Amino acid sequence: MNEELDISTEDFLVPLDDYLSNGVHVGLKYKTADMKEFIYKIRSDKLCVFDVRKINDRIKIAADFIARYDPKDVLVVSNRVYGRQPVKKFCEHTGCKAIKDRFVSGTLTNPEIDTYTEAKLLIITDPSSDQQAIKEAALVGIPVVAICDTNTRSRNIDLIIPSNNKGKNSLAFVYWVLTKEILKNMNIKKFETPLEEFISQAEPQPYLLKMQEQQRRQRRKAGRRR
Repeated sequence: MNEELDISTEDFLVPLDDYLSNGVHVGLKYKTADMKEFIYKIRSDKLCVFDVRKINDRIKIAADFIARYDPKDVLVVSNRVYGRQPVKKFCEHTGCKAIKDRFVSGTLTNPEIDTYTEAKLLIITDPSSDQQAIKEAALVGIPVVAICDTNTRSRNIDLIIPSNNKGKNSLAFVYWVLTKEILKNMNIKKFETPLEEFISQAEPQPYLLKMQEQQRRQRRKAGRRR
């Protein structure tokens, strides 16, 4: 796999094999023009493959950017089930605020509701499922850092972290490395929590099970045609 991607392993935040084994580089079949610059190649099965060096570099940039804020002013959102455990652990270690469940409309814009939260920076797990939070951040002028898959449109996103944001391992890995780098930038403490604690134990959502079944059928059909 290292040879296929043809990249140097120098300056990686963690070993290259850790990126690859957690699938952060494997995107979707659909890609947008906004994400084209981060895509290394298209595989024979039509899945897009991210440039791992660009993932690494963007995590480094994002960690430096996030570390400039007071943690209590940073809000982290995940409507995606697989993102809730990584967000929880990320916030436990960094001191940022988390919305791990459904983002209620008006959370950033309506002081009259119970869930109203003031923030100066928003971190998004998946723009496709966290659109309401992105819209509200734009309305009140809060910058947005987002983990973006190949199908993401970058409107109202200020800093993109390109990555597979559907898999539980890939989401856990991105938040784990972000935590590690933010704490290093803040000179707070040595980070020794294993990646396993960031990985969600939630059951796959119905749409993921359906997608996996469709992929199995496609593989069986392709095998019969050979």
